[in-house]
Amino acid sequence: MLDLTGREVLFVGGGWETEAKVRGLLEVGAKVTLLSPHAHPGLEPLLHEGRLRWLRRGYQRGDLAGFSLCFAHPRERSLHALIAQEARERGVWLNAVDDPAHCDFILPAVHRQGELVIAVSTSGAAPALGVRIKQGLAQAYGPEYALYLQLLRSLRPLVLQSYPHDFEARKAAWYRMIDSPALERLALGEVEEAREILLAALYHQHNASASTSAPALASASALASETPELALALEVPS
Repeated sequence: MLDLTGREVLFVGGGWETEAKVRGLLEVGAKVTLLSPHAHPGLEPLLHEGRLRWLRRGYQRGDLAGFSLCFAHPRERSLHALIAQEARERGVWLNAVDDPAHCDFILPAVHRQGELVIAVSTSGAAPALGVRIKQGLAQAYGPEYALYLQLLRSLRPLVLQSYPHDFEARKAAWYRMIDSPALERLALGEVEEAREILLAALYHQHNASASTSAPALASASALASETPELALALEVPS
């Protein structure tokens, strides 16, 4: 995955997906310069908010100077070849929308739930199929996964503290937690029960649906006093 936070990106726009793609780049933190002489009403507020730089003209040779990443989506697809030529001369990575022959990289369809990121690509053969698969993933991996990963991340210090010198024991603890019914409880909105199940699995209690033992809570509470994120996620006294 490429971190675009704060990176200068040139978008040669005008095509029908310009608004959606520019918004997508802004959402991941890119600093976007748009080249387009066409109207994009949905982008006007972003311009006025100072989140977007917009040059209201078409592509001209030399426009890629100073950029390391460029997206090409003009209405005139014939421009792709010219943009690609300049991109290769300048060492700029180029994505030409729906034109794999002029791409240095392609964009997968991405499904996100918090820290869960699942990318699907058809290697440019049929992007619409990638979108449909992404929609299926959205049904299978719902909002409960965002909270699930938040809880699991908060437990990382506790796992390390519990098994500080035994990698195999730490690995076994992780798989016990992952294989527990905690996720199913989260899907039902039973957050507290899910926390208890994860802690029980961490300490290898055979009845993972039972309430967490006093020693487990004591260890969690002790670490939570030193780790605010854990105290917040587990809601144990600190």
